[in-house]
Amino acid sequence: MTKLSISVKKLGLSSKDILHIMILQSLNQTPSHPAEIYRQVSEALRNDHLSSTRSRTYVYKTIEELQQNGLIEFQKQGRKKVFSLSQEGTKYLKDHKVRVDPSLQKLIAIVEHMRETITKRKIQTVDISLTDDDKQYLSKLINVKALIQWYSLYRLIHEGNHHGGALYGEMNIWFGWMNNHGYFYQVLREMNQEGLINGTWLDEDTRSQRKYEVTDLGKRKFTSLSLNIERHFTEVHQFLRSMIEKLNHTP
Repeated sequence: MTKLSISVKKLGLSSKDILHIMILQSLNQTPSHPAEIYRQVSEALRNDHLSSTRSRTYVYKTIEELQQNGLIEFQKQGRKKVFSLSQEGTKYLKDHKVRVDPSLQKLIAIVEHMRETITKRKIQTVDISLTDDDKQYLSKLINVKALIQWYSLYRLIHEGNHHGGALYGEMNIWFGWMNNHGYFYQVLREMNQEGLINGTWLDEDTRSQRKYEVTDLGKRKFTSLSLNIERHFTEVHQFLRSMIEKLNHTP
């Protein structure tokens, strides 16, 4: 399975956005001078192997940008500048929490549900209402192709032959989410071409429905795919937890 490169950009955020929030969260707790802000940010990033560390110069430059944008302000204490959150910065943090936190909480819940479904090999009901933006973020975070492959192979191995429409139509029941039907059928065609499944038309004249059966190669593929996709969803789950911790970081 192709390894997915997880990035905050897949959530509509940049690495700098995350650093902005971390600094603002820190100053929301207590005013600090740049050296202390750098220490707190570095410690948080150092404990997170999914994120890049930032140099002192980079963090200081980011503090300066936040001050120029009116999100933080400073007072002189001797030769030091002690920064604190401005009213605009407080509003920015509140707006961010309203905008981003609900999506992250729903995404981590649906990813956990998907991981549980895969590891326990059974359908579990889930009641999570995803917005169109949530669905778009999810499709960027997870390896959709590998999920379709695992799901299709599992059902063909354990339930016998199925036609594509039945497989696609019930994917939402299994995972609480489904990709668009065009891509689902594209993956099935690729699996057929690779010899993982074998498809035959129910009616050669109309060619409106195709029934699939798993091959011996598909059964062998399923074993390795299961290990990889379980690892993948664990990684995605860890990434989302890391984002929640960062965006709600308090020193």
